[in-house]
Amino acid sequence: MRKDRGGRKRVRWTKEEDETLLKLYADAKPDKLAKQLPGRTLSSITNRAHTLGVGKSQKYLREVGISSMKLGVERYGKELWEKPIGATYDNGDRTLVKVASPDVWRPLHNQVWEQANGPIPEGLLVVAKDGNLKNVDLQNLCLRTFSEHVVRSCPNYRHLPEEIVDILHLQNEIKKEIKRRKS
Repeated sequence: MRKDRGGRKRVRWTKEEDETLLKLYADAKPDKLAKQLPGRTLSSITNRAHTLGVGKSQKYLREVGISSMKLGVERYGKELWEKPIGATYDNGDRTLVKVASPDVWRPLHNQVWEQANGPIPEGLLVVAKDGNLKNVDLQNLCLRTFSEHVVRSCPNYRHLPEEIVDILHLQNEIKKEIKRRKS
């Protein structure tokens, strides 16, 4: 089925257009790009940039974020938009805590673990033994590898005793090691 282009014909991208896009896309606003590439829609510009592997720069994304934040402050007021460091926010399955400004949030269970035990070792996750990440009591938190966490949080294994889940985890690790050695 052909896509209706609204009377427009498909026009191949020229080398000059690609060079313009590569040069401007990272830091340019959409309206500036549209002026520099006449006859191209914003959608086609974005798709072409993706094809060429070009993305927006961190500087541009930061500026867009700051302008969005200013708009939010104008609409909703500073109190609602700018939470103090240490404020918490419930995002459904876990609680986040603000650790820096302008808006740097971390999971509260990670923060609690690091305050008590130091940095989280690479390759490990802080998880809740009871599965409730809102329960940030240290007795409920533990470190697990990703694969161990997947086995323990699988609905098929939740009803099993802890010792059986340990055996299943070890069985998965043995299978992975066998596959590694075969390849």
